[in-house]
Amino acid sequence: MAADVGRAPHRDRLSDLPDAILVTILSLLSLDEAARCSVLASRWRRLFPLTLLEFNIFYPGRRGVINLVNSILAAHPAALVRSFRTRYGSICGYKDPSNGGWLRELGRRGVQELFLSFSDRWQPIPSSLFACASLTRLRASSCTFPKPPGGAAAGAPLLTRLAEIELWDVSVPEDALHALLSHCTALERLKMRSMRKCGRVRIRSPSLKVLGTDGYFDELFVEDAPSLECLLGDNLYQGGVHLRVAHAPRLEFLGYLGMGSLAIEIGETIFTMLELFPRLETLYIRSELAPMIKEGLPESWAALGSVPCDCIDKHLRKVVFEVYRGHEWQREMAKFLHRRSRFLKAMEFHCMDDTCTSYTGRAPSQEWVREEKELLCFDSRASGDACFLFFQRHLNLNHHSICHHEWYGRLYYNNLYEVSRSEFNKLYA
Repeated sequence: MAADVGRAPHRDRLSDLPDAILVTILSLLSLDEAARCSVLASRWRRLFPLTLLEFNIFYPGRRGVINLVNSILAAHPAALVRSFRTRYGSICGYKDPSNGGWLRELGRRGVQELFLSFSDRWQPIPSSLFACASLTRLRASSCTFPKPPGGAAAGAPLLTRLAEIELWDVSVPEDALHALLSHCTALERLKMRSMRKCGRVRIRSPSLKVLGTDGYFDELFVEDAPSLECLLGDNLYQGGVHLRVAHAPRLEFLGYLGMGSLAIEIGETIFTMLELFPRLETLYIRSELAPMIKEGLPESWAALGSVPCDCIDKHLRKVVFEVYRGHEWQREMAKFLHRRSRFLKAMEFHCMDDTCTSYTGRAPSQEWVREEKELLCFDSRASGDACFLFFQRHLNLNHHSICHHEWYGRLYYNNLYEVSRSEFNKLYA
């Protein structure tokens, strides 16, 4: 009996799997590996075109990405493509031998996501990009953005489904960027980093909700953005950018402005940070990771004690010090806010040892935290419900990009210093 069991015929367990799982397996392989697997059986050959829904191209060797893409698309003329992604520096060769035909073909197949990365810096993206009418998400790096065709300048809509654009180290003329934003009527999220040849960024978009950018230009002019809710100007204060807002009635989050040379203009008036938003509920305050000078406060916070400010007195509910070193200006600002904010629920201090020069930081001691709590005079707070939380490291630099993920929320409070039972109950209520 045992011998008979040992001679049992071998079963192909992979063939028992449903198509959806097999397609997932193939999609996790490189194109070359998936193609080799597809010659093993007729069923796998039938499934290979389905993997092109998520068309991921990595460095292909000497052939070049464009030739490889053209050959694969030609071999599977009916395959749909939902997402086309290239790894950093994958698209090589300054001139496109197909004159952008590969992008036009992707558009014909219903591509919704394009992630393009070029090895030759400032290589132009083919203008056939604008033929991808089904595109909803675009990410491009190390390239030159094309000008919209003549029809767009005359008012013809372009990329009307595009909801998210991310440009990294991209050269784009001001008029081309303005034309692009004007005609992407569904655009909700725009991120721009290390932009080139763009001295002035002009935002005119009825649908834009989130704008993230840095200081690689001279002026950021929000001319007309009735839906804009978040303007994350990371490092604007370092570049001396002039920020001008003409119309953004729904703006709720603005950061990071700093306390330096950045000029802020709303209409025709210059406002201080605390006067920008009359219904501000959350305030993030960031200082440099490197040690800063402790002295030299711009003004005494005590002098502002009697200045009316509705956003602080009536609406502020959360304050986050992203890098808290116990500097005098940080301590005085915290005391000013918790003494006036009658509806404050939480104030977070993400601590960093002031003697540490490493950007990774070092947690201060428990004794340091106890001394800071005494100096911050929490007994004089305006809101009896407010809790004050101290963390053992600075806030993640990409916090605002990942804070919506469930996994990040589960880990957020893992590095808290010891908190009282009452503060714990408020935290997890």
